[in-house]
Amino acid sequence: MSAVLKLDELLYDSLESLSLPDVYIRLREVMESDNASMADAAEVLSLDPALAARILRMANSAFYGFRSQVDTISRAANILGMQKIHDLALAASVSQAFEGITNDMMDIDTFWYRSVHCGFLAQAIGDGAGLRNTESLFVRGLLHDIGHLVLFSRYPDESRQALAQADAGLDARLYEEQRLIGVDAMQFAAELARVWQLPKSFIDTFLHLMRPEDVAGPLAREVAVLHIAVQLSDGIDSDLLVEDVAQRIRAPIWRIAELPPEVGSVALDASAMETVDAMYRILTQHDGMMP
Repeated sequence: MSAVLKLDELLYDSLESLSLPDVYIRLREVMESDNASMADAAEVLSLDPALAARILRMANSAFYGFRSQVDTISRAANILGMQKIHDLALAASVSQAFEGITNDMMDIDTFWYRSVHCGFLAQAIGDGAGLRNTESLFVRGLLHDIGHLVLFSRYPDESRQALAQADAGLDARLYEEQRLIGVDAMQFAAELARVWQLPKSFIDTFLHLMRPEDVAGPLAREVAVLHIAVQLSDGIDSDLLVEDVAQRIRAPIWRIAELPPEVGSVALDASAMETVDAMYRILTQHDGMMP
Protein backbone atom coordinates (compact mmCIF):
# COMPACT_ATOMS: atom_id res chain seq x y z
CA MET A 1 0.00 0.00 0.00
CA SER A 2 1.35 3.46 -0.94
CA ALA A 3 2.10 6.06 1.72
CA VAL A 4 -0.77 8.23 0.43
CA LEU A 5 -3.29 5.39 0.70
CA LYS A 6 -1.97 4.42 4.14
CA LEU A 7 -2.34 8.01 5.32
CA ASP A 8 -5.88 8.25 3.92
CA GLU A 9 -6.83 4.96 5.62
CA LEU A 10 -5.38 6.09 8.93
CA LEU A 11 -7.23 9.40 8.73
CA TYR A 12 -10.51 7.75 7.78
CA ASP A 13 -10.30 5.31 10.68
CA SER A 14 -9.24 7.98 13.18
CA LEU A 15 -11.41 11.01 12.43
CA GLU A 16 -14.64 9.49 13.70
CA SER A 17 -13.23 9.43 17.22
CA LEU A 18 -10.91 12.45 16.81
CA SER A 19 -13.27 15.27 15.98
CA LEU A 20 -12.83 18.68 17.54
CA PRO A 21 -15.75 19.97 19.64
CA ASP A 22 -18.44 21.89 17.75
CA VAL A 23 -17.82 24.88 20.01
CA TYR A 24 -14.23 25.20 18.73
CA ILE A 25 -15.43 25.04 15.12
CA ARG A 26 -17.95 27.79 15.90
CA LEU A 27 -15.27 29.88 17.65
CA ARG A 28 -13.07 29.68 14.59
CA GLU A 29 -15.98 30.82 12.40
CA VAL A 30 -16.54 33.79 14.71
CA MET A 31 -12.85 34.73 14.53
CA GLU A 32 -12.91 34.61 10.75
CA SER A 33 -15.92 36.93 10.61
CA ASP A 34 -15.21 40.54 9.72
CA ASN A 35 -17.48 41.91 12.44
CA ALA A 36 -16.66 39.47 15.26
CA SER A 37 -16.28 40.85 18.77
CA MET A 38 -14.83 39.57 22.04
CA ALA A 39 -18.38 39.25 23.32
CA ASP A 40 -19.23 36.95 20.39
CA ALA A 41 -16.24 34.72 21.17
CA ALA A 42 -17.12 34.60 24.88
CA GLU A 43 -20.72 33.71 24.07
CA VAL A 44 -19.63 30.78 21.88
CA LEU A 45 -17.21 29.42 24.49
CA SER A 46 -19.87 29.65 27.19
CA LEU A 47 -21.90 27.06 25.27
CA ASP A 48 -19.39 24.40 26.38
CA PRO A 49 -19.03 24.60 30.20
CA ALA A 50 -16.13 22.12 30.31
CA LEU A 51 -14.12 24.01 27.70
CA ALA A 52 -14.97 27.34 29.30
CA ALA A 53 -13.80 26.05 32.69
CA ARG A 54 -10.47 24.94 31.25
CA ILE A 55 -9.89 28.32 29.63
CA LEU A 56 -10.70 30.12 32.88
CA ARG A 57 -8.27 27.87 34.73
CA MET A 58 -5.59 28.65 32.15
CA ALA A 59 -6.25 32.39 32.41
CA ASN A 60 -5.93 32.17 36.21
CA SER A 61 -2.78 30.05 36.13
CA ALA A 62 0.58 31.32 37.33
CA PHE A 63 1.64 31.33 33.69
CA TYR A 64 -0.30 34.57 33.06
CA GLY A 65 0.13 36.03 36.54
CA PHE A 66 -2.94 38.27 36.65
CA ARG A 67 -3.27 39.95 40.05
CA SER A 68 -7.04 39.65 40.29
CA GLN A 69 -9.27 36.65 39.66
CA VAL A 70 -10.46 36.20 36.07
CA ASP A 71 -13.98 34.96 36.76
CA THR A 72 -15.78 35.19 33.40
CA ILE A 73 -15.02 34.12 29.84
CA SER A 74 -15.76 37.63 28.59
CA ARG A 75 -13.12 39.08 30.94
CA ALA A 76 -10.62 36.38 29.91
CA ALA A 77 -11.29 37.21 26.25
CA ASN A 78 -10.79 40.93 26.83
CA ILE A 79 -7.60 40.42 28.83
CA LEU A 80 -5.99 37.75 26.66
CA GLY A 81 -7.21 38.82 23.23
CA MET A 82 -8.88 36.85 20.46
CA GLN A 83 -5.78 34.99 19.23
CA LYS A 84 -4.77 33.74 22.68
CA ILE A 85 -8.33 32.66 23.40
CA HIS A 86 -8.30 30.73 20.12
CA ASP A 87 -4.97 29.05 20.93
CA LEU A 88 -6.08 28.10 24.46
CA ALA A 89 -9.39 26.77 23.14
CA LEU A 90 -7.53 24.75 20.50
CA ALA A 91 -5.16 23.23 23.09
CA ALA A 92 -8.06 22.29 25.37
CA SER A 93 -10.15 20.97 22.45
CA VAL A 94 -7.41 18.67 21.15
CA SER A 95 -6.76 17.38 24.66
CA GLN A 96 -10.48 16.65 24.94
CA ALA A 97 -10.58 14.94 21.52
CA PHE A 98 -7.80 12.51 22.49
CA GLU A 99 -9.27 11.52 25.86
CA GLY A 100 -10.65 8.26 24.44
CA ILE A 101 -7.43 7.15 22.71
CA THR A 102 -5.74 4.28 24.54
CA ASN A 103 -2.52 2.40 23.92
CA ASP A 104 -0.20 0.01 25.70
CA MET A 105 3.01 1.85 24.87
CA MET A 106 2.78 5.06 26.87
CA ASP A 107 0.73 6.23 29.82
CA ILE A 108 -1.50 9.04 28.55
CA ASP A 109 -0.70 11.24 31.56
CA THR A 110 3.00 10.90 30.83
CA PHE A 111 2.39 11.73 27.18
CA TRP A 112 0.54 14.97 27.95
CA TYR A 113 3.01 15.98 30.65
CA ARG A 114 5.89 15.67 28.19
CA SER A 115 3.86 17.50 25.55
CA VAL A 116 3.15 20.40 27.92
CA HIS A 117 6.84 20.60 28.79
CA CYS A 118 7.75 20.70 25.08
CA GLY A 119 5.23 23.51 24.61
CA PHE A 120 6.77 25.56 27.39
CA LEU A 121 10.26 24.89 26.04
CA ALA A 122 9.17 26.17 22.63
CA GLN A 123 7.68 29.28 24.21
CA ALA A 124 10.74 29.95 26.36
CA ILE A 125 13.07 29.57 23.36
CA GLY A 126 10.78 31.80 21.29
CA ASP A 127 10.84 34.45 24.03
CA GLY A 128 14.64 34.27 24.04
CA ALA A 129 14.66 34.66 20.27
CA GLY A 130 12.46 37.75 20.49
CA LEU A 131 9.58 36.18 18.58
CA ARG A 132 6.13 37.70 19.04
CA ASN A 133 3.88 34.70 18.38
CA THR A 134 5.03 32.64 21.36
CA GLU A 135 1.53 31.57 22.45
CA SER A 136 1.18 29.75 19.14
CA LEU A 137 4.63 28.22 19.68
CA PHE A 138 3.38 26.79 22.97
CA VAL A 139 0.33 25.20 21.30
CA ARG A 140 2.34 23.82 18.37
CA GLY A 141 4.88 22.37 20.77
CA LEU A 142 2.07 20.89 22.83
CA LEU A 143 0.42 19.26 19.81
CA HIS A 144 3.42 18.25 17.72
CA ASP A 145 3.43 14.64 18.93
CA ILE A 146 -0.29 13.81 18.65
CA GLY A 147 0.42 11.61 15.65
CA HIS A 148 2.24 9.17 17.90
CA LEU A 149 -0.87 8.61 20.02
CA VAL A 150 -2.68 7.35 16.92
CA LEU A 151 0.25 5.24 15.70
CA PHE A 152 0.70 3.73 19.18
CA SER A 153 -2.97 2.75 19.16
CA ARG A 154 -3.22 1.46 15.58
CA TYR A 155 0.28 0.05 14.97
CA PRO A 156 1.71 -0.88 18.38
CA ASP A 157 4.22 -3.50 17.17
CA GLU A 158 5.66 -1.32 14.43
CA SER A 159 5.70 1.73 16.72
CA ARG A 160 7.55 -0.26 19.37
CA GLN A 161 10.20 -1.24 16.83
CA ALA A 162 10.55 2.37 15.69
CA LEU A 163 10.77 3.55 19.30
CA ALA A 164 13.81 1.33 19.73
CA GLN A 165 15.62 3.84 17.47
CA ALA A 166 14.85 6.75 19.83
CA ASP A 167 18.41 6.85 21.19
CA ALA A 168 19.64 7.58 17.65
CA GLY A 169 17.43 10.67 17.50
CA LEU A 170 13.98 11.65 16.32
CA ASP A 171 15.01 11.53 12.64
CA ALA A 172 15.90 7.86 12.96
CA ARG A 173 12.64 7.06 14.71
CA LEU A 174 10.53 8.81 12.06
CA TYR A 175 12.49 7.05 9.31
CA GLU A 176 11.67 3.69 10.90
CA GLU A 177 7.98 4.61 11.11
CA GLN A 178 7.99 5.38 7.40
CA ARG A 179 9.72 2.07 6.66
CA LEU A 180 7.55 -0.09 8.92
CA ILE A 181 4.16 1.66 8.71
CA GLY A 182 4.37 3.81 5.60
CA VAL A 183 3.51 6.98 7.56
CA ASP A 184 5.39 8.81 10.31
CA ALA A 185 3.90 10.67 13.25
CA MET A 186 4.78 14.17 11.99
CA GLN A 187 3.23 13.48 8.59
CA PHE A 188 0.04 12.28 10.26
CA ALA A 189 -0.07 15.29 12.62
CA ALA A 190 0.22 17.65 9.63
CA GLU A 191 -2.58 15.87 7.78
CA LEU A 192 -4.78 15.84 10.88
CA ALA A 193 -4.21 19.59 11.26
CA ARG A 194 -5.19 20.07 7.61
CA VAL A 195 -8.43 18.08 7.99
CA TRP A 196 -9.23 19.98 11.21
CA GLN A 197 -8.63 23.23 9.27
CA LEU A 198 -6.11 24.48 11.79
CA PRO A 199 -3.99 27.52 10.88
CA LYS A 200 -1.61 26.86 7.98
CA SER A 201 1.31 27.60 10.31
CA PHE A 202 0.44 24.42 12.25
CA ILE A 203 0.33 22.28 9.12
CA ASP A 204 3.62 23.63 7.75
CA THR A 205 5.30 23.36 11.15
CA PHE A 206 4.44 19.68 11.56
CA LEU A 207 5.21 18.88 7.92
CA HIS A 208 8.64 20.53 7.93
CA LEU A 209 9.58 20.21 11.60
CA MET A 210 12.64 18.11 10.87
CA ARG A 211 13.81 20.36 8.01
CA PRO A 212 13.08 24.03 8.84
CA GLU A 213 15.31 25.09 5.95
CA ASP A 214 12.56 23.92 3.56
CA VAL A 215 10.15 26.58 4.88
CA ALA A 216 9.98 29.97 3.18
CA GLY A 217 9.54 33.33 4.87
CA PRO A 218 9.29 34.29 8.56
CA LEU A 219 7.70 30.95 9.50
CA ALA A 220 11.08 29.26 8.98
CA ARG A 221 12.42 30.82 12.17
CA GLU A 222 9.40 29.63 14.19
CA VAL A 223 9.78 26.10 12.79
CA ALA A 224 13.50 26.15 13.66
CA VAL A 225 12.64 27.18 17.23
CA LEU A 226 10.07 24.37 17.43
CA HIS A 227 12.65 21.93 16.07
CA ILE A 228 15.10 22.91 18.80
CA ALA A 229 12.41 22.57 21.49
CA VAL A 230 11.31 19.14 20.24
CA GLN A 231 14.89 17.88 20.04
CA LEU A 232 15.60 19.13 23.56
CA SER A 233 12.42 17.55 24.91
CA ASP A 234 13.10 14.28 23.10
CA GLY A 235 16.71 14.20 24.26
CA ILE A 236 15.85 14.93 27.88
CA ASP A 237 13.35 12.06 27.83
CA SER A 238 16.24 9.86 26.68
CA ASP A 239 18.36 11.07 29.65
CA LEU A 240 20.81 12.96 27.42
CA LEU A 241 22.65 16.04 28.60
CA VAL A 242 21.51 19.35 27.14
CA GLU A 243 24.95 19.84 25.61
CA ASP A 244 24.71 16.47 23.83
CA VAL A 245 21.27 17.30 22.45
CA ALA A 246 22.52 20.68 21.20
CA GLN A 247 25.26 18.93 19.23
CA ARG A 248 22.63 16.77 17.49
CA ILE A 249 20.89 19.86 16.10
CA ARG A 250 22.31 20.80 12.71
CA ALA A 251 24.17 24.11 12.40
CA PRO A 252 21.78 25.52 9.72
CA ILE A 253 18.88 25.20 12.18
CA TRP A 254 20.67 27.27 14.82
CA ARG A 255 21.37 29.87 12.12
CA ILE A 256 17.72 29.99 10.97
CA ALA A 257 16.58 30.35 14.60
CA GLU A 258 19.25 33.05 15.10
CA LEU A 259 20.18 31.47 18.40
CA PRO A 260 23.31 30.02 20.02
CA PRO A 261 23.36 26.37 21.19
CA GLU A 262 23.58 27.58 24.80
CA VAL A 263 19.89 28.58 24.63
CA GLY A 264 18.84 25.08 25.73
CA SER A 265 19.92 25.45 29.35
CA VAL A 266 18.29 28.87 29.62
CA ALA A 267 15.02 27.55 28.17
CA LEU A 268 14.96 24.65 30.62
CA ASP A 269 15.27 27.09 33.50
CA ALA A 270 12.51 29.28 32.05
CA SER A 271 10.09 26.38 31.58
CA ALA A 272 9.74 25.97 35.34
CA MET A 273 8.36 22.58 36.30
CA GLU A 274 5.72 24.01 38.63
CA THR A 275 4.23 25.86 35.66
CA VAL A 276 4.33 22.68 33.60
CA ASP A 277 2.57 20.81 36.41
CA ALA A 278 -0.18 23.42 36.58
CA MET A 279 -0.88 23.52 32.83
CA TYR A 280 -0.77 19.72 32.60
CA ARG A 281 -3.46 19.44 35.27
CA ILE A 282 -5.62 22.03 33.50
CA LEU A 283 -5.39 20.38 30.09
CA THR A 284 -6.07 16.89 31.41
CA GLN A 285 -8.51 17.89 34.19
CA HIS A 286 -6.06 16.08 36.45
CA ASP A 287 -6.18 17.53 39.98
CA GLY A 288 -3.49 15.41 41.57
CA MET A 289 0.26 15.46 41.14
CA MET A 290 2.14 13.46 38.54
CA PRO A 291 2.65 9.84 39.59
